[in-house]
Amino acid sequence: MKNKKGQFKKSKELLDRKIFPNFFIFIILLTLGGCIGGNGSTSFKGILFGPTNNLLQSASINDSVSVNYSLSPYVLTKDLPIDPIQPSISGSIEQCSSNPTLPTGLVISGTCTITGTPTINQPATNYTITASNLSQSKSVTIVITVNANPPAALNFATPTFTFTAGAMPGFAPIVPNYTGTITNCTSDIPLPTGLSLGTTNCSLSGSPSTTQGPTNYTITASNAFGSTSTIITITVNIAPPSALNYAGSPFVFTQDATIAAIHPSYTGTVTACNSDIPLPAGLTLGTTTCVISGTPNTIQPATHYNITASNASGSISFPITITVNLAPPSALSYAGTPFTFTQGATITTATPSVTGTVTSCNSDIPLPAGLGINGTTCAISGTPTTTQSATNYTITASNAYGSTNTTISIRVNLAPPSALSYAGTPFTFTQGATITTATPSVTGTVTSCNSDIPLPAGLGINGTTCAISGTPTTTQSATNYTITASNAYGSTNTTISIRVNLAPPSALSYAGTPFTFTQGATITTATPSVTGTVTSCNSDIPLPAGLGINGTTCAISGTPTTTQSATNYTITASNAYGSTNTTISIRVNLAPPSALSYAGTPFTFTQGATITTATPSVTGTVTSCNSDIPLPAGLGINGTTCAISGTPTTTQSATNYTITASNAYGSTNTTISITVNLAPPTGLAYTPSALVFYKGVAGAATPTVTGTVTSCNPNVALPGGLTLNATTCAISGTPTVFQASANYTITASNSSGNTNTTISIMIFGTPPMKTMQTNCWDAAGTIDATCVTASSAGQDGKLQKGTNPSFTNQTVNVAVGVNHYITVDNLTGLVWKTCHEDRTNSNCAGGADVYHDLASATTACANLNAGTGYANRTNWRLPTISEMETLVDFNVATSPRTFVASFPGTTGSYYYWSSNLYLPDTTKSLVLYFSSGSTTWTNKTVAGSLARCVSP
Repeated sequence: MKNKKGQFKKSKELLDRKIFPNFFIFIILLTLGGCIGGNGSTSFKGILFGPTNNLLQSASINDSVSVNYSLSPYVLTKDLPIDPIQPSISGSIEQCSSNPTLPTGLVISGTCTITGTPTINQPATNYTITASNLSQSKSVTIVITVNANPPAALNFATPTFTFTAGAMPGFAPIVPNYTGTITNCTSDIPLPTGLSLGTTNCSLSGSPSTTQGPTNYTITASNAFGSTSTIITITVNIAPPSALNYAGSPFVFTQDATIAAIHPSYTGTVTACNSDIPLPAGLTLGTTTCVISGTPNTIQPATHYNITASNASGSISFPITITVNLAPPSALSYAGTPFTFTQGATITTATPSVTGTVTSCNSDIPLPAGLGINGTTCAISGTPTTTQSATNYTITASNAYGSTNTTISIRVNLAPPSALSYAGTPFTFTQGATITTATPSVTGTVTSCNSDIPLPAGLGINGTTCAISGTPTTTQSATNYTITASNAYGSTNTTISIRVNLAPPSALSYAGTPFTFTQGATITTATPSVTGTVTSCNSDIPLPAGLGINGTTCAISGTPTTTQSATNYTITASNAYGSTNTTISIRVNLAPPSALSYAGTPFTFTQGATITTATPSVTGTVTSCNSDIPLPAGLGINGTTCAISGTPTTTQSATNYTITASNAYGSTNTTISITVNLAPPTGLAYTPSALVFYKGVAGAATPTVTGTVTSCNPNVALPGGLTLNATTCAISGTPTVFQASANYTITASNSSGNTNTTISIMIFGTPPMKTMQTNCWDAAGTIDATCVTASSAGQDGKLQKGTNPSFTNQTVNVAVGVNHYITVDNLTGLVWKTCHEDRTNSNCAGGADVYHDLASATTACANLNAGTGYANRTNWRLPTISEMETLVDFNVATSPRTFVASFPGTTGSYYYWSSNLYLPDTTKSLVLYFSSGSTTWTNKTVAGSLARCVSP
């Protein structure tokens, strides 16, 4: 058809050109020299016939074709219309085709132009495009790739979602709006447990299982060619509780009986429970469990309650009915049964114990006449009017819901006698005098009377009237008697008091009055005569000191101790029932002193030491004391006590002194001996008591001592090279040996005594000390805090060699109220001033920092040697840099790196001077910087550093 169609077209051109205007043409096409599609060229032979079928013309047609797609390969996007792909062509193209067929949505025109909108994805694919005309065809290969369109405009119609945890079934998938193709869908953080995203459409589906507050999620839809995102917010609320049910409703409880907890069934989580009206008093509703428990304490008829269980998302209610009935009474009991009452006596109300509420009480038989029972308390009360033997009664307590009973026994006896009383008690009778009969009053019948203890001798009691009568024959003090009147049913008693008095004394008289006695001389007892019994004797005014009066005989005796002129005394003799008296005169004269004696003679005193007062014993009164020769200088004698006291100021050999004590009536004397010796030394002390010397280095230690020393000795020989001064006890010299710490007792003495002290002496060279460094470093300067690398071998931080630092802080009292503070290095023997210069007190908080240059620092240390020296040391100086470095503690992590307990007040903010110059430049001196523990230098003329002084 194509050839024929081409032929017709060609013939039409011939006709149009009027080549053969006057002929009908029938054309036969013959193919010569090949086939269409072989080499791209086809030859046609045309034969023209006229109307008479005569051959008019035979001709060859040869039209060349070329086509080219210069922009191949082509990359297109799915669902996007393409710009027409137009090839460059030459020749006449009659038709165009593609093999294989172009991607769906694309078409090729007869002129080989490709247009359309690709609707499927496909990888790079080869297409052979063939262009042809009547005589030729031409093919060319192009490459077409169709990529997916990246998704875009992703959004959910509602970006905020609120779900319920555990809701089943889950919600219908929520599909967002978007354009393009999605091959993957993700969220920036995991969705709530139970929710998921559709991988090809980002749909949200599932059923969340856990609650959460509003949370933002960034949802991203993507394919290989791009992505789009949107933000949604998801809240998952707890599911409201449901299916609340209380099995067993309606409930009937008993007042005051604890109920078994009622646990409801429900679905979901409950955070609050409540009732529309309060539950019966005593019952509670679990706030989160809805459990009903407790003990109802009030009765109530059937009442409806609406119980609601809820949480933040909703609630569920369930109606229940509760009735609380009264409990029947129980456990009725009367304490005290069996009861024994007395006729005519009101009983103590017998109130029983009972559990529950009682509305009615009764007895199976009538109670004894005069007694009754309370209708609601069952209390028995009243006054029985007749006697009866023991009788049982069944008492029943009841209410509308039941009853309880108990059996009691009641006996009513005759009344015992009562109200026994004696008028006139307490009774006072006289020995030997018949009493007036004491008859008591009493209520009731008495068949027997008696007293708990026998009545006074001579008195008796009537057996039925209880009357007391008779004549007492002995005296007695007031005595209580319990008198009991009784019959077969009881008794009554009362207590009376009976006293039987004695006759008063008379005719008191002293032979020998007026009396004259001597002070200090025991008198002859003056015993009076008297009639009757005396129980007490006294004088109207006190007898002379030293004399006394007998309390029952009125005899006067003793030794008068004070003098007095004649004085009258009224002496009274008495007993409980009366008295008699007489007047006497007494004079007391002074006695001469006697028996003077000094305990302790002969006396040995110490010059300059206050003596213990020597007070003699002496008999009598002394008005004057003296010595036959003057006492040693500094001693004196008391003029009335003869006591010797004072502080002897000069020594003397034994000397006798006659001491005389006297008064107006005579004297007495005694001889004593007094020696005054030199004072022994005291208070020997070395500061410090632990002395440290160094072999080959001269040293000295001078003690303090009070008094005169004539000899000093150690208990054992001092170390070689050291000597002890015989009169000062100073230790000095140059040790020739090493020695560990050893104790020595040093004794200072004179002819009168000695004093000693114990010291320790250690002699050694300067030992190496630990640097206190604990870290190590490698060659690059990197810290090795554990010192385990090979490069740490041999470093101080690893070896930890040497001796641990040891310091002792000491306070030296140099005067009353004046202390100096030093710190002793127990290893090097160096003695440091505890505070750096210009700081004071034991904690170095006093004073203020002064910044020195080297010269003033040196002078400041030298100034400490003035007088007896600081802390009694006169060899203070500025330390060397090596000595300063012994105060560094590299184990301290922060500034200052030193032993702050031993050296308070040390600062890491300033340098500390040493006595060493910086040799490369002697205008500078080496200083220590405690901030880092390092040694550096500074200009020696700059007053910017602190001074710390050391000894020796």
